[in-house]
This record gives sequence, structure tokens and C-alpha cells, in this order.
Amino acid sequence: MDAIFEVEQIRRTGNFNMDSDHFHDFYEIYYLLSGERHYYIHNRIYALQAGDIVFINKNELHRTTSRNRSPHERILISFDEQFLSPVAGMDMDRLGILAGESFLLRPTAHEQGEIVDLLQAMLREQRDNQHRSRLYLQTLLLQLLIRLDRIRDAKPSAVNPEQSEGQRRVYDIIEYLDAHYREKLTLGGIAEHFFISTPYLCRTFKQTTGFTVVEYLNYVRIRETKALLKDTGWRVTRIARETGFESIAHFGRVFKGVTGRTPLQYRKQNRE
Repeated sequence: MDAIFEVEQIRRTGNFNMDSDHFHDFYEIYYLLSGERHYYIHNRIYALQAGDIVFINKNELHRTTSRNRSPHERILISFDEQFLSPVAGMDMDRLGILAGESFLLRPTAHEQGEIVDLLQAMLREQRDNQHRSRLYLQTLLLQLLIRLDRIRDAKPSAVNPEQSEGQRRVYDIIEYLDAHYREKLTLGGIAEHFFISTPYLCRTFKQTTGFTVVEYLNYVRIRETKALLKDTGWRVTRIARETGFESIAHFGRVFKGVTGRTPLQYRKQNRE
């Protein structure tokens, strides 16, 4: 498979919510240049402000939604290990940032300046595509990752997620889904477990996370099936059953809808 690297800068006006299925087999770095956003990451909602930067690990479910209707501008980097390995070499294993969880940083003004300088250099290099551009991009990305790791290590405390009453209830629902995804779950049964109505469950979950309950449950199940397809020799029928899908046909449709590949195609590609 070809190495993945892309950096893009986009400015949007008005109300914008990501509407695509969003977890993948590569890393992302999201830097908010201006405006405000809500960011769902690692089962919590964070209120982003200009200057915040988010590191998204592989296969981590995430989504940005509008915090208000004001314009916002961001820079997004997508990359995988193959892109970095020529410059990181054996030190790839020492980049703890790639092995840990996704995280949000709120850098100081000075740190923001350093980050923006690196991001703008990447954008220029990708646009101009000069001699040895790929190598230069690799070294810029490695610098950025090391800088983020140092900023994270120096921070006395993490940025806290939002904690309204409704959001705390949704966090409880998320934890329930994460623990019980192997079971046969229905919207009515989930709502009854939390002593709320089904319409309230659906509305509050969507408003808080940006996902529907069914979307989230499918993502959790698919994340687990991907690991089983790569790491075990189990038949696809067993994997579907072990991760809560009601039938092999339903599993196949959901898996292809989320990943763009059939389960067997995914297994073959990841074993090669």
C-alpha cells in the first residue's frame, strides 16, 4: 500500500458538521486556526478554541460539529507510519505519540507560533513540490510530532471535556454501548435501561456526539471486527456473531459502508 500524507487548509462559513463516517487506518492532526468547534474524541466532547490542536490515533472515532454559526478555519494533516519510517527509522517505536491515545492540546501563544510555522511550511512544500519535497515533508512532520510530544509532557493538566447534565448522561450511554456492543441492542432497550424515552435518547445522543446511536454502535462493532480480521483466523461468520451483528449479510453491508471494503478484502490487504 502507498504511504499516506496530505495537509490541507480550509475555511468554512456558517453551520458545518462532518457528515462522513469517521475513523480510519491512519493518523490525523487537526489545528484550529480561527473560530470555535465542538470535537468528539475518545468518548468525550471538547469545546475547541482557536489555537487548539488535536491528535487523532488510528481507528479512533471522531467528529467535529458546530459550536456556533461563526466561520472557522483549520489545517488538517493525514499520515501513516509508512510515510514517516524513512526518516524515523528504528526510532519509530520511540514515538510514544503514535502508540498512545488521541489527545487535545491548548498550546501557549509562543507554542502556537511554532506549530503554525511548521504547518505553513508543509502547505507550501506540498503545493510547490520541489526537488526532494517528500523528504522535506517527512522531516517537517517528524519535527511537529516531537514538538507536540514535548508540549504534552510539559502541560500540568489536560483540557477538560464539556460536562453539562445532558452530556454526562450521553457519556454514560457511550460507556454502556462500549461494554455491551456484543449483545443484541435496540434503541428501545437502551432508552429503557437509562429510564428515558427513545426520542430523547436519539435526539440527545446526536446533538452531543454528532453521531446517531446506531452509527456509534456500528463503529464500535466494526472497530472490533477489524482487529479480529487482522489478528485471528476466525471465519467471518464467527467474527460477525462475536461482535453483535444479527446476520452475516448485515455485517457485510455495515462493514463495507464504513470501510469501503468487504471483510475478506480487508483481511487480505492487511495480511499482505
